[in-house]
Amino acid sequence: MKPTDYLKYEFESLKNLADILGLTPNAVILWGQKKVPIKYVKKLEKISEGRLTKEMLRPDLFKKDWYALLPT
Repeated sequence: MKPTDYLKYEFESLKNLADILGLTPNAVILWGQKKVPIKYVKKLEKISEGRLTKEMLRPDLFKKDWYALLPT
């Protein structure tokens, strides 16, 4: 899934998310062509009550090292 797919699922539409953030719908829609701006990642984690994570929204910057979680 793309980050905007997660956002659509969580907020029902990108327009709803734009309203919550006080942005224009077009600004949020452009995140699908570009990337979720880093300045919104923490806020999105908070308003989604942790259902959206920085790893989901910006996997290019925040990658979980799943191998580090495995017992040795």
